[in-house]
Amino acid sequence: MVQCSKTVMEAIDLAMAAEQKASDFYTTAAARVSSARGRQLFLQLSEFEQGHFHSLAKLKDSLAGKGCFISYGGTSFTPISVEGDALEISGEEKKDIADILTMAIKNEKSAGAAYTKLAAEVDDPAGVEMFKRLAEEEAQHARILEDQFYDISNKGMWTWDA
Repeated sequence: MVQCSKTVMEAIDLAMAAEQKASDFYTTAAARVSSARGRQLFLQLSEFEQGHFHSLAKLKDSLAGKGCFISYGGTSFTPISVEGDALEISGEEKKDIADILTMAIKNEKSAGAAYTKLAAEVDDPAGVEMFKRLAEEEAQHARILEDQFYDISNKGMWTWDA
């Protein structure tokens, strides 16, 4: 049986709260953009963060009950084709989207760093693997968002499903 420190359990609680907040952030962001591609990206990210939340909830239940870490296989994140042509984004919306993407990138990088730190604080191989995988997924989110930031800033359009 794995012994988890109170600090690790508290960190899991904080991570769950952060994942829920991230999911809500992306749902709100999806409602603020006019592009179907942008909405699709943000809705996918919202679902992805909900998946992280549910995986952390399962982990917390397992640690509190059986006292063991769970296996986490991760989730793939690929574009879903969206019908319609890519439309150029207007100046005002472009600024709003840039602000959303900047905040999202910052949050994803912060989440990745938190998971990397958690991976270093546990001894159980399954726990280390889970937290490392979560950190990798957050880093992937940040890269996708950075790519979209670049494309919107330089091309004036979403390229998520392109």
